[in-house]
Amino acid sequence: MTTTPIGVENPGTSTALLDVRGLKKVYQGKGRGVEAVCDLTFSVGAGELVCIVGPSGAGKTTLLRCVAGLLDCTAGEVTLEGRKVTGPPPGMAVVFQEYGRSLFPWMTVRQNVERPLKEKRVPKAERQRLVREALDAVGLAEVHDAHPWQLSGGMQQRVAIARAVAYEPHILLMDEPFAAVDAQTRAELEDLVRALWQRLGVTVLFVTHDIDESVYLGQRVIVLSNSPTVVLEEVAIDLPGERDQLTTRSDPRFAELRAHIYRLIQQAKEGHRPSP
Repeated sequence: MTTTPIGVENPGTSTALLDVRGLKKVYQGKGRGVEAVCDLTFSVGAGELVCIVGPSGAGKTTLLRCVAGLLDCTAGEVTLEGRKVTGPPPGMAVVFQEYGRSLFPWMTVRQNVERPLKEKRVPKAERQRLVREALDAVGLAEVHDAHPWQLSGGMQQRVAIARAVAYEPHILLMDEPFAAVDAQTRAELEDLVRALWQRLGVTVLFVTHDIDESVYLGQRVIVLSNSPTVVLEEVAIDLPGERDQLTTRSDPRFAELRAHIYRLIQQAKEGHRPSP
């Protein structure tokens, strides 16, 4: 006898790892509702690294929270591995922008990374192995007994990433995770995410407001319109798979892609909508 995990319904027929179909989200207030997301449809294949950008207020975080099962959809649906998402699904991990608030200050680095594994009821020996490997992967093996408040902002975000990696997700959602760190740390964390993605083969959906970051990280960039939100365009990033901060960003093709996405964002701000 098989059972359906909490947060998903019966399998569908989609071949994509993640499918978003006709997603709509309306926030109900005292008066009329506010339509944050109008009609979003896109797919993410297994092992892809896809970035999402859009003008401020385009509903990027709303979209991610609906995908994560943290918000109910007003219409449409999200499916993960062929199963409809009705709550936080197994096989998914989320890294938020406010890393300081997502870590428990009274716990050590190791304990923070281990906590979701305890909730998952992973055996102790396996937990210890996963935590050790995750901390080593993000370069924090030497500070496992430190507390978050003893670490820099960049190191705290590495803890949050390690916690997600240790969970062994099939898909990793990242909501503007580097917005609060300095430029040098941001570059280091971008390279860390690409290295982990290539090493682990995990699927990544990365929301950012930074156009350069989306081009540097992604295989595809999904550009959102202004609110109420639809997909304005999906841009294929045809840069070499091996990337580094100096060579990739000085590539003329990088500049062309960045300029194209910038124009799309400006069009979105002006209210441009995709042709029917």
